[in-house]
Amino acid sequence: MSSEGCEKMLGLLKELSVYNAMDEDYGGGSKDPVKTEAYKERERRRQEIKQEMQKLAAENKGHPS
Repeated sequence: MSSEGCEKMLGLLKELSVYNAMDEDYGGGSKDPVKTEAYKERERRRQEIKQEMQKLAAENKGHPS
């Protein structure tokens, strides 16, 4: 994987880590509508991240360094 690809993957993993920490807070707290909507938005973004990571991995298989 190129250094650019590695940096992108690392950034995506860091973003997922932040979302996981936020979800732990959400799981233990009150479920008001604003927090619930934020949780749903994080879930949507997680799906986008998963797709981006799969794309990066596929590109890496096609063009190994």
